Amino acid sequence: MMRNSFCAILNLVEDGSKLHPLTKKRPIAALPFASRYRLIDFPFTALHNAEATSASLFISGSGHSLYDHIRSGYEWGLDSTIGGGVFTHSQLDLKETAAREGNNLTYYEDQRNYVKKSLAEYVVIGGSKMLCNINLHSVLRYHQEHDADITVVYKNIPSAEIPVDSDLKCYSIESDTAVITGLFPVAEQMDKGTEKLAIQTGITILRSEKFLDYLDLLEERQERHSWGLMVGLALEKGNKVVGFEYTGYLKYIDSILSYYQANMDMLDEDNYNSLFFRNLPVITRARNGAPTFYAPESKVSNVQIATDCFIAGEVVNTIVFRKVKVAENAVVKDSIVMQGCKIGEGAHLEYVILDKNVTIAPGVRLIGTPEQPLVVEKGSVVNEMKGA
Repeated sequence: MMRNSFCAILNLVEDGSKLHPLTKKRPIAALPFASRYRLIDFPFTALHNAEATSASLFISGSGHSLYDHIRSGYEWGLDSTIGGGVFTHSQLDLKETAAREGNNLTYYEDQRNYVKKSLAEYVVIGGSKMLCNINLHSVLRYHQEHDADITVVYKNIPSAEIPVDSDLKCYSIESDTAVITGLFPVAEQMDKGTEKLAIQTGITILRSEKFLDYLDLLEERQERHSWGLMVGLALEKGNKVVGFEYTGYLKYIDSILSYYQANMDMLDEDNYNSLFFRNLPVITRARNGAPTFYAPESKVSNVQIATDCFIAGEVVNTIVFRKVKVAENAVVKDSIVMQGCKIGEGAHLEYVILDKNVTIAPGVRLIGTPEQPLVVEKGSVVNEMKGA
């Protein structure tokens, strides 16, 4: 396949309010995952495997933590000097406020210029809240075989597995042609007793000229583009929309609980393989470090532990990122411990998420629950007991 077939627009204007305080100073795309990755690694890996040379990121707030991880995009092949690169557009909320006060809004023009200058035949639209590992080559081939105007990626999920307060949407699909006939809120279909729902993933492919046509219409209506609005416009205009079924691991990261569950899912070998080895391996920015040291008295079971750690206590069913220290007689169970955390001697943690560089004093007990994990904000020093 020609290396410049794809250009990508990653709409990272995603509501992270239910993920606070983890998203207080970072977009959802920058959230750490599975001891060494960030959520942005998954859409970037899909682009790398599809031989895309560029991506344009649109971020509602500050993208500092994301830029620090992505850098030039070298790891994902996005640093080509010929038509390549990672193009970032942050602080969109502030820019829209300025636009309402009389300044020009560049949101549409930025996307229009990016797609035109990329010279790519197709545009792929995505985000970071849907955790999955997609083969874009297969999606494009399906798109071409079905002579579609738009192809969307979905997964069939039992209604019983979907939270009742979910803001997800689902498709109605003709089983014999895979043609999408409607887009509905999940809650509406659950009320009808539907056993399985074709859940949107937000991943959409269409030709560049078709994308630009839709973008013009959205600019006229002053609506930010999204996969949902693009599909809505296509259905409104009578264009052909088809669905490509994804069957691998999928998790919608829209809350502290879903983020916690997705990480814990990676301690199950089947889930881990379904996400990380479904296609080519997931790529992240390399960070070299010394092997983790396990003291003779340490006890570890069913864990993922990154490099540069010092483990002298007990760690069970837990995700541990780089440069973490767990002191003697400390116990950490069913938790997520991010980079640079220090857990003091005799401390006891269960169902806890520690953001980066948290210090837990000796003897402190932090106890959450599987349904409501306890979150400690980045850089905190905890000297008091919390939780049950």
